[in-house]
Amino acid sequence: MKLFIYRLLLKVADSFTDLTRKADGAAQRLLPARQVSLAHCEAQKWQNVRPCFVLSTGRSGTLLLSKLLSLSPHVAVAHQPRPELIRASKLAFEKVKIAPEVFRETFKSAREELLLEVLRHDQIFVETNNRITFFSPIIRDVFPHARFIHLVRHPGDFVRSGIRRGWYSEKHEHDIGRIVPTSQARNLWAAWTLIEKIGWLWNETNLFIEEVKSAVPPDDFLFVKAEDLFADAGITRDIFSFLGTPAPSLNAIAKNLRPENVQKKGDYPPYREWPDEDKQSLHRIAPLMEDYGYV
Repeated sequence: MKLFIYRLLLKVADSFTDLTRKADGAAQRLLPARQVSLAHCEAQKWQNVRPCFVLSTGRSGTLLLSKLLSLSPHVAVAHQPRPELIRASKLAFEKVKIAPEVFRETFKSAREELLLEVLRHDQIFVETNNRITFFSPIIRDVFPHARFIHLVRHPGDFVRSGIRRGWYSEKHEHDIGRIVPTSQARNLWAAWTLIEKIGWLWNETNLFIEEVKSAVPPDDFLFVKAEDLFADAGITRDIFSFLGTPAPSLNAIAKNLRPENVQKKGDYPPYREWPDEDKQSLHRIAPLMEDYGYV
């Protein structure tokens, strides 16, 4: 009987939380938008916004994170905003340090109207699109109070997903925006296996993020493992705390902890079933995996 009452109370609490969230969202939409212009933001040098950008390799739980953050009416999430910057992302990887002013202007032009709309409705802007990762060295030049979440996934799972999707096959539509080595590794690239190519992508992207992280105050950077996000509702609450906004209940979060955008096509074994030779190959090409506690 006690268990029945407990479950009933939880159900009522969840319903109340959901209704409260919807009411907050409806109320926010009814409120008159703040009278803010691009000219005003420019005069303020965008000191009046505090957006958050999720830096990742992609295929690391960004869609689930978007869904979880959307539980709050105080957060405006952009998972695949337009322009998505697919080709520009690769160019940023290659040249952002050489011509930062070009990428500053490109990024500001691509995102300023989105941030303006969010600011008018007094929300927090969060972008989970992995294409902005290679713009990260200049993001705080454009939006000085930007924060970052570094979302990382086990490289074995990432490689498996990339192989099943046909990355670096010259057939995937987004290969045009996928990075390749620009240094001496370029000469070895053609002979690498897909495990090595996609493992290199994982390691190189996270190395890039680590370099950006070293130049940002620790309080403005949050490291999250995708595996923890999938398994523990408390991680989502930590993310809301990092954003400085109230979190939904643990029950509301837990109800939404279902994997999103799960890969269904392609036949390739899970990492735990790989032969030792393939695992060793990944460890060689992606040494960061040990730093992150992946085996």
